[in-house]
Amino acid sequence: MNTPLLIAQLFALGATIALIWLVVRAFKKHIGWGLAVLLLSPFAATVFGIKYWKDEKRPFLVYISTFVTALALTLYLFTVWGGWELVQASQRVQQGIDNEDLTQADARAFMKAGLMFLEHSEPGPESQQQLELIREELDRQPGAISPEPVATATKPEKKVYTLSSITRKAAPKQEHYRLTYIPIKVADAKNYVGSTVKVTRRNVPEKEYRLTGATANSLEFSQRTKHGSFSFKFRNRDIEKIRVLTKQPS
Repeated sequence: MNTPLLIAQLFALGATIALIWLVVRAFKKHIGWGLAVLLLSPFAATVFGIKYWKDEKRPFLVYISTFVTALALTLYLFTVWGGWELVQASQRVQQGIDNEDLTQADARAFMKAGLMFLEHSEPGPESQQQLELIREELDRQPGAISPEPVATATKPEKKVYTLSSITRKAAPKQEHYRLTYIPIKVADAKNYVGSTVKVTRRNVPEKEYRLTGATANSLEFSQRTKHGSFSFKFRNRDIEKIRVLTKQPS
């Protein structure tokens, strides 16, 4: 579970509750103040709190402290997740689209920045396999990519780029393959740390996890839920079957 994200969400919830408290207090003063605090906060809430400091300092201080903390944590997470790099990459891609000279290097940088941001923001299980596909495709491509735009025939129409076309430009030499689970020995699982696996244990149906570590006697896994993720271990002797997600030519 991403602890800073959870803390930011809790402070945001606290700021929302405090704002409702402040709105109720503002409506008791005057309907105009109530509408202003409701629709124009945090600016109107700050003016209202300062103007009626003696009467409203408690709800105002609770609101402003939780709001500022939630905002600071959000900006911190946005920064460490690579949000500013994603913004810059998006601007370069947009400029390339507008000028009709989008390069492979810019498209690849955009896809890598987007993947990094999505991975840190804990996508749901339904998005995990798509992210895995894009990540493996980018890793498969050679590191050196010419910054020159791909030559195209002269056309009077302006190019229209979509996310799919940007993805194809970032990885132009795609090979067709499919994801499938193949069985492996428990003793060989250490070679697949970081992969998605399906595990069958004694009297427990097969379930999907992410393999995060391996020792001589146990394997460590993580699993995502709607509330975040958690880690756990299974002893090797309790695992009846393990299959790893790999890509196979189609």
